[in-house]
Amino acid sequence: MQAFIDISDFYNKRVDQYGHNTLACDYGNANSQIKKFEVLSKVIDLNGLSLLDIGCGFADYSTYLETRFKDITYEGYDISEKMIESARLLKPKTILSVKNIIDDDSNVRETHDIVTANGIFYLLGADAQSLMVKLVKAMYKRAKIAIAFNSLSSWSDKDDSNEFKADPVETIEWCKRITPWVTLRHDYMPHDFTVYMYKEQFKPN
Repeated sequence: MQAFIDISDFYNKRVDQYGHNTLACDYGNANSQIKKFEVLSKVIDLNGLSLLDIGCGFADYSTYLETRFKDITYEGYDISEKMIESARLLKPKTILSVKNIIDDDSNVRETHDIVTANGIFYLLGADAQSLMVKLVKAMYKRAKIAIAFNSLSSWSDKDDSNEFKADPVETIEWCKRITPWVTLRHDYMPHDFTVYMYKEQFKPN
């Protein structure tokens, strides 16, 4: 699919330009990345769980998780070959794959406890809304317990006309057709939101 080819090329070029740097991941600053990691990781207590990171980039999320949770098993997928190549050099013991979950979606079921995605929708182009739904459904199929994903928000007043911004309310509406156990967080940045989707009712400790 052309959108994914374009995204892969975009990030491959940024890796060539910036190396292992948040700029290669198209973040404005490192603090933004850490804040999104923090919110994603609050989907549930991750101690002792397995986690699949979709669009893992350099697998920096695994480093964040390792400092905060015990016995977490991390695996990462990305469609950028150069991101994965660089990530494997940085984290040779981590399972990292060049993979698009939509391409390999037919017979996959509940491979990991948690599936997360950080910033993977904003460059999807004209078909962004339908591709976002497909990606989230593919994530949900792989999760035993829950998924967590974030997106740029249409509630933002930032003028980034070439970037897809999902409507938080519309997102929750179609997520509720997948599972009734849905949480929306729009409390950490004005231009970004996170959704948690659970396989059964979440009961916090």
